[in-house]
Amino acid sequence: MEAPIAIKKDKIVKFGKDKVFKEMKDPYFWLRDKEDENVINYLNQNNEYTEEVMKDTKNQQNIFFSEVKNFILDYESLPTPIFSWDDEYYYYYKMKKEDKYKSRYRINRNTKKEELLIDEGELAKGKTNFDLSGFEIHKSQNIMSYGIDLKGKELYDVKIIKIDTREEIENDIPSLLYCNFFWDDDDIFYTMHNESNRMHQVWIYNYLTKQKKLVFQTDNDLMSASIYRSIDLSYFFINEDSFEKDIVSFFKKEDKVKLYNSDVKFNTVLDEDDIKYSMERYKNKFIILNNLDGASNFKLSYTDIDKYSKENWKDLIPYNDDVYIFGFSCLKDYIVVSFKENGNNMIKLLDFDGENVKSTYVIDLDTDIKNYSFLDLDIYDSDKILFSYESMNQPFSIYEIKLDTKETKIVKEKKYNGYDFNLYESKRIYADNNGVKVPISLVYKKDKFLNDGSNPLYLYGYGSYGATIDPDFGMDKVPLLDRGFVYAIAHVRGGSFLGYKWYEDGKMENKMNTFTDFIACAEHLIKEKYTNKHGITIEGRSAGGLLVGASMALRPELFRTVIAGVPFVDLLNTMQDETIPLTTQEWEQWGNPNEEKHFNIMKKYCPYTNIGHGYYPNVLALGGLNDPRVAFWEPAKFVAKLREYNKNSNLILLKTEMEQGHFAGKDRDKAIDELAFKYAFVLKTYNI
Repeated sequence: MEAPIAIKKDKIVKFGKDKVFKEMKDPYFWLRDKEDENVINYLNQNNEYTEEVMKDTKNQQNIFFSEVKNFILDYESLPTPIFSWDDEYYYYYKMKKEDKYKSRYRINRNTKKEELLIDEGELAKGKTNFDLSGFEIHKSQNIMSYGIDLKGKELYDVKIIKIDTREEIENDIPSLLYCNFFWDDDDIFYTMHNESNRMHQVWIYNYLTKQKKLVFQTDNDLMSASIYRSIDLSYFFINEDSFEKDIVSFFKKEDKVKLYNSDVKFNTVLDEDDIKYSMERYKNKFIILNNLDGASNFKLSYTDIDKYSKENWKDLIPYNDDVYIFGFSCLKDYIVVSFKENGNNMIKLLDFDGENVKSTYVIDLDTDIKNYSFLDLDIYDSDKILFSYESMNQPFSIYEIKLDTKETKIVKEKKYNGYDFNLYESKRIYADNNGVKVPISLVYKKDKFLNDGSNPLYLYGYGSYGATIDPDFGMDKVPLLDRGFVYAIAHVRGGSFLGYKWYEDGKMENKMNTFTDFIACAEHLIKEKYTNKHGITIEGRSAGGLLVGASMALRPELFRTVIAGVPFVDLLNTMQDETIPLTTQEWEQWGNPNEEKHFNIMKKYCPYTNIGHGYYPNVLALGGLNDPRVAFWEPAKFVAKLREYNKNSNLILLKTEMEQGHFAGKDRDKAIDELAFKYAFVLKTYNI
């Protein structure tokens, strides 16, 4: 069976909104039309071709599936309260080994009676796509709510259910993109998107009266709108945010009732370009995480509530160029601060009386890799907190720490059948990119690692939006490790592994650093004999697909195989078109190619643009027809152009999920199937 070859049609894409400065041919532009039956036929033909090529790996896929499935044990999450440690009910989920979806439960602390709330597997029966999100509980604890997406478009229909009778309460809430909503007494606050999928409105809805009202709207195409409550429930904060700035306004809880019938005066804290900040209430103060005065890695400030203008802000945790503060939570008597230092995820407890810091305490379990995460339950009056720890060879565990005594104990461990972490080695090394040290986290099985360059290696990366791929545990990696693969994560600039400045050094005009960092990591892993020049598979999803696509286009000889999941590879054409959802907001991330300066920078690394005649690695490109984030045509066009220009016989495959989107639902067995398919492709390209 021959690979499908996309026909070419004349199309000129023009760059320059007011004055065209560049015209580029795009013969595969026609693949964008989802309504064209020729496009659907092309996608189906590619799926058939991919299935045919991979037919001889069916047994290997079954082996991978069985291995991963065999690791899984019945699991019950840690029961936790919604409002207070003294709550009558604690909530949790269960997944048996054979389950595809979660079952959500609660237990009565007094009677010990367990109650099934939602059987997601039952709800998913007969559905080709199913995702339940936004599980919320009303203060009465007799009403639950959640959103359901059946098409993979991340549009969720909100369900409100009485727990005692299981009666569904009709509601007038529209389908919510990303399912952003929360309860406050009998009201639900939610955010709405526009035709560009920009979150531009905040609404309030009363489930009893069915009354709803627009609370806030931003008309700035670069800004999104959201709302959240202070943890003590006394204030509401409305946030307008972009990649470059935040505008926070607030109003008091007692003013909420006025939202339905009159305009409420929102107090705007600060509206300045290039200032990012977020706020919480604590002991009659506002605590403010901000980058004021050049604090690129952020500092923590405080001020009196009635003196919230920036000239009154005082340093609570002064700026430290080596410490990136990325989150905080205000409890009744402590502030919990999440920060990064040297790539480590750390937690600091701050005993602050509103005027003076009485003590600080940094949580540390004396591990080689520091990867702690605060599990924020939004419990204000609390004498303890929960945090998690994991590394690339140690599974996820939850710890409880008493805030006064600092007594720490483990309360939950994720276990896997037959897995012994002592058999695997996890470490961090550094590549050099023109004097910049780029961290690499890696893991391998000790008795399979030969240290002579003969091991195959799987290199993962993302590198955008400041998102960090932390060195977390993944049971899905073990089948590769057991076959002698080294698994590595390249913590390239564009992510925030080494701080917010690490992110800023990999965006806009600095974006090329992301790709040269990744390439430097690959070269270093070869140099240090973790693998060889024919041994590297690279993978990235979404913006990570841009990473691997650009790196492949820049250095095709460096990689053996490329896994590009829902890859953002048609950068110039997508970012030029303002009609495509999310585009205008992304201009602050990549640049606007309708401006010549940005065009010239983006053209240097745009994967689709830079495909030319050459010898390319094996490529598996994965797309979703209903993907609202990265359109299905990006991997489709990418594969079409690769097939046109590739000079060797390496495999170039396109696999499109025809009824799913960016995340392909939450069916665990299907996720394992997809993993098995991906790994079987990798082994096929290594002739293993």
